[in-house]
Amino acid sequence: MRTLEELGQEDALVSVPRGTRGQRLYEEFSLMEEGGRGDMPTPDHYSVPARSWTAAKTITLPKDFFLKGWIQVLNPSEVATWLILRRMSQWAPTKHRLSGVFLTTRPRMQIFGLRDDAWEDGCGRLREFGLIRPAEPPEGLEAAVDAITDPLIRALFSEPTRVRQAYEPHFWQMTDNGLTANAVQTLDRELTYRREKLADAAMKRMQHDPEGPASHASADA
Repeated sequence: MRTLEELGQEDALVSVPRGTRGQRLYEEFSLMEEGGRGDMPTPDHYSVPARSWTAAKTITLPKDFFLKGWIQVLNPSEVATWLILRRMSQWAPTKHRLSGVFLTTRPRMQIFGLRDDAWEDGCGRLREFGLIRPAEPPEGLEAAVDAITDPLIRALFSEPTRVRQAYEPHFWQMTDNGLTANAVQTLDRELTYRREKLADAAMKRMQHDPEGPASHASADA
């Protein structure tokens, strides 16, 4: 708390009042805005954002995202992908529950600035970590999209124009239960699985070609 208070007159992130004897009253601290106390005599105190679903300005985040270490384990594009999917799941809860949510390339780039490769890799990693799961849209969904006028809401329901690949589902659902797992242990398990998979693939190649690269080198000579 002292460290946050002593960042500087303008940059301090907390303000701790003093008692009659000059001691810090930690239980009565005030939290500053993310940018610091500010340069005005009246400090910029933090205020909880008000919900405004019409403008989609706020979303709720489970505490386990921070307490279980996911914020440290996920890379920036994976965090961005998770936050985008979470925003859409709360903006269109019925759609998310029934058939999952999806965001096409153009609105994703224009609104969130996230490219296809970062999005697809992020979805893949989040799925492996158990933070999202694929969902299939129900029959008749395409016809219902015609009645939607809002471009972002429409993008939640729209199928992409590019060819769909079997390993890349387009509709996703959040699985907050996955957040309860220890992020570091989950990552270690996934890394171990990948190493074993690579080792198995290398072994199969050696069994298929037992003489290995040395035989090819001899043949070339």
